[in-house]
Amino acid sequence: MKIFDYCPRCKSSDIVFDGFKKSSCPACSFTFYHNAAAAVVAILEYNGKIILIKRNKEPSRGKLDLPGGFVDPRETAEGALRREIKEELKIEIGEMKYICSYPNIYKYKGVHYSTCDLFFYSQIDKLPTDYDKTEIAELVLIEPLKVPLSEVAFESTRTCLEHFARDL
Repeated sequence: MKIFDYCPRCKSSDIVFDGFKKSSCPACSFTFYHNAAAAVVAILEYNGKIILIKRNKEPSRGKLDLPGGFVDPRETAEGALRREIKEELKIEIGEMKYICSYPNIYKYKGVHYSTCDLFFYSQIDKLPTDYDKTEIAELVLIEPLKVPLSEVAFESTRTCLEHFARDL
C-alpha cells in the first residue's frame, strides 16, 4: 500500500515503500512512518443490554457500530471517549473500564487508515434521547449475546463484541 506517488519534500517520484509502514525518498532522505491512529469505542450497558448505533455516515453507513471516535492530538483515550460520547449521544458517562484493543482498517474516501481501537465499558443509568443524527441514524438497545455480528461495521468491533459476550 504505497502512501505517496511523489515525495512531499522534493517531489521526486522515486518513493520506496517497505511494504509495511515506512515510505522514504532516496533523493532527499525524507521518511514517513504510517503509524496507527488511536480510536476509542464504548460498550455502554443499560439494564443488561448494550447500545449499538446505526451509522449515518460513511464508512459503512447503515451498519451497526458502537459509539466512539478518534483520539485527538494531546488527548487521553479516556478524555476522547468522554468527548465522543458527549458529542454523539449527548450524555456524560461515569466510571469506565478498559476492556481490550484490536487493530482495524478504517477505509475512508479511498484511503486505508490503520487504527488501534481501544474498547471501554461503562454502565449508564438512562438512555440517550437526543443524539447527533448526522452521525447516528438510530440507537439499538440489544442483549450482548443477540448482537447480529454480520451487521456490525468493523472487524475490530465484531471481535470485541464476541470477546465481551463470551466473558459474560
